[in-house]
Amino acid sequence: MGGGCYSIGVLNAREVPETLYRAREEELAQVAASGSGAGGDQAPSALQMRTRILEMSAVFSELNDGVLRAVARRMRPVGLAARDTLRLGGQGGDIVVFLASGQVEESVTDTTGKVLLTRRPAPGDMVILPAPRTGERYVTNIYGLTDAVLLTLDRDGLLEGLGPHLEKVAVTLDKLWEQEVSAAAAIQSQVASKDAAPIVAFFSAKGGAGTTTLAINASAALARKFPRQVLLIDLAAPFGHAALFADLIATGSVASASKASQADFETVLRGNMVNHRTGMGVLPGTLRPEEVDTLNGELIGRVLDTVVPWQKVIVVDLGTSLAEAALAVIERAECLVIVVPPEIAAMTDARRALAIFRDIMNVPDNRVELVLNQRSPHPPLDRAGVEAILGRKMSVVVGFDDSRPEDATLAGGIVLQHDPSSMVSRGATEIARVILASLKFDA
Repeated sequence: MGGGCYSIGVLNAREVPETLYRAREEELAQVAASGSGAGGDQAPSALQMRTRILEMSAVFSELNDGVLRAVARRMRPVGLAARDTLRLGGQGGDIVVFLASGQVEESVTDTTGKVLLTRRPAPGDMVILPAPRTGERYVTNIYGLTDAVLLTLDRDGLLEGLGPHLEKVAVTLDKLWEQEVSAAAAIQSQVASKDAAPIVAFFSAKGGAGTTTLAINASAALARKFPRQVLLIDLAAPFGHAALFADLIATGSVASASKASQADFETVLRGNMVNHRTGMGVLPGTLRPEEVDTLNGELIGRVLDTVVPWQKVIVVDLGTSLAEAALAVIERAECLVIVVPPEIAAMTDARRALAIFRDIMNVPDNRVELVLNQRSPHPPLDRAGVEAILGRKMSVVVGFDDSRPEDATLAGGIVLQHDPSSMVSRGATEIARVILASLKFDA
């Protein structure tokens, strides 16, 4: 049969045939068991399953076990038959929906019925719903590709379960919806181009050099010229912090997209990008350090092949990595930005890295831009000393900026937004100018 459409305020298990979700209880157990590593002969309880799903969510992951269990107890399973659709707007009673099992397609439409974006969440993922303040301007449609089970939370259940933590979670949910709206706007502005976007790689031979801070702010500066057409891919392993520094909530990654089928890979990958208010997009490499082994050269090649037609510039933060994934990026990069701190220990590492790029990887000198990042007020080496040791001129020198980048992150943004006249902001703007000139975009 199928083909039904439910347009309801609060999803309620009694409003759909009970057999639809009861028949899926075993699958739900398998989802939680696979995520928690539980033994096959000791299946977790329904409460454990739901708690595990909450733990894996970016919205609830920082809550303590007691609060998670309180919320889990208030979650209700709802069955969705194959080819049936659930519609939820900003005025609906449910404000949190997870996919427990099965396959669904989520789409967001406006008042005219125009589809703004589509996603195919994996079991355990949260379905992001319109914020209550949007009223009926947006509708989320959840279409059952197969028989599926959803886990839902209404306002009362969230209030009772979270208690004093409600405000923090509400702010996060609102931020997630803002990211969805930004994603929809980005998709509308990204038209496939015959010319592949050039790739810019940020690298440092020494950790703590400020590479991620400069990559984020330079990407935001590039997005001023190409709004919603600059993508930052965070491959700094094992702990990438680009989304955190940009005050974004990462809900997916390159690693999680690798689990999608070949047909769904592009859709899932685009769905895992989060968009910043400056106009840049951020794609995390991993959400957890144990996923880093999935980032091999073949996967990164697929990712780059997928994203380059839809962007103007691809920026990749490699951190200090020279693993297979990083080498796959450097081989294709048209501009390699190497961040160097003016420290004696960093000079040896920087010289070795430059030798690898020049002598082994055959990276032309005109594709390499050196950035001197002064992370302390009284560095042991000045610009002339660094240039003499490395035998290369610095393209950009970023002055000491005290704690302004960190202060901007704590204030909920990046330093380019909060303090455009700061040293890092001016340095990032200059790096963006150098990149545009290197890529012949300055004309």
